[in-house]
Amino acid sequence: MMTNTVKLAYGNGFLEMKIDESRFDITTVIPKNPPALDNPRDIFLEKASSPMEAQPLFELVARKAKSSPDVVIVIADHTRPVPDHLLIPWIVDCLGVPDNHVTILVGTGTHRPSTKTELQRMLGRENLDRFKVLCHDCRDNSMLMHMGKSACGGTCILNRVYCEADIKIATGFIEPHFFAGFSGGAKAIVPGIAGLETISYFHRSELIAHPNTTWGETADNPLQKLTREMVSLCPPDFIVNVSLNHQKEIAGIFVGDYIEAHEEGCLNVSRESCTKVPQKFPLVITSNSGYPLDMNFYQTIKGISAASRIVEKGGSIIIASECRQGIPEGSHFEQIMSRGISSRKLLQEIMARKTAAYDDWQVQVLLEIIQDCDVFLYSSMGPDLQEKARVTFIEDIENKMEALRMAFGFETMSMAALPLGPLTIPLPHHPD
Repeated sequence: MMTNTVKLAYGNGFLEMKIDESRFDITTVIPKNPPALDNPRDIFLEKASSPMEAQPLFELVARKAKSSPDVVIVIADHTRPVPDHLLIPWIVDCLGVPDNHVTILVGTGTHRPSTKTELQRMLGRENLDRFKVLCHDCRDNSMLMHMGKSACGGTCILNRVYCEADIKIATGFIEPHFFAGFSGGAKAIVPGIAGLETISYFHRSELIAHPNTTWGETADNPLQKLTREMVSLCPPDFIVNVSLNHQKEIAGIFVGDYIEAHEEGCLNVSRESCTKVPQKFPLVITSNSGYPLDMNFYQTIKGISAASRIVEKGGSIIIASECRQGIPEGSHFEQIMSRGISSRKLLQEIMARKTAAYDDWQVQVLLEIIQDCDVFLYSSMGPDLQEKARVTFIEDIENKMEALRMAFGFETMSMAALPLGPLTIPLPHHPD
């Protein structure tokens, strides 16, 4: 028997699948894996001295009236593998400000605060002890400031500590994103450190349903346009964004203006992540790119969304996502998913709302997908969560693949595999 081996990213490791080539004709879709930068700190320093459309990083302090201005560095939370343990000391050393004038602001969006253990992983113990660290809370009005309305509507409400800082910097990781085209850039600020009213407007169902609110699209993406317009009301002085390879090592560094540097990074990541496939498939197996993105089912919808781009209507998606933190339990997402109504009725309610309720957007994406295909989840979550997840739990991926092949009536079933899930932007072939 000839077999094809596929390794699905799962938790901190991989699930190895042995696929019988006589029963499955498999197309494996993997983004390019660029080499790690040999001397990322030196490259950072070089780019920080001649950034894109921004003042050199070391000049920001000299141009302020204060000798020791207050600096806020906005970072992503525990759900993103940004190497901030490296970036933050590089940035602060370049600025030359005292440590007690630096605040690290964790952009949680609507997520829970990062725990001390997660902060140690994200920042390193030394940086955690060295700098003041705050987790944003989108519901705490005392932490928020109204910055006005954006040109395309919606009130911009941002974190007060950020708004009042003398120097504002944001870090980030550029990867494919199912709403904004790519992560990083302005998203660190909106929705990262925005108020709940702003986040809800940003994620309203009308915007999420727009065909250009999708993977790999920035130029004509209405959600990307909205975040940039809102951030223009109180922009960062400087961003430091990185791209990572499959081993989560720094492969690219993009610094400067929050739009121009981000666009350069998006173009670079697009070349690495966009992969053409010859057709759509009755079966797609995927992952959620492993930990930390597969820590819960909420984040897992990104991997499901990536697979949905190339699954046939009426087909099936199998996703391997560890979900070590469950749905997560106690979240607004869990509350919405636990509603005792059908998925079709719940989707209708979400689409009828003018402004998104907390976490509606993630539910909306999942419910739209399961209207057109079946989704099967392999994870560490117990069966008690199956009804809440609104997908079908499975205990063995290979057995499920075989059951689907027989149910569809294929002698040899055409299928695709996305081993790294949402780090891939599969581009289905569209015949002329």
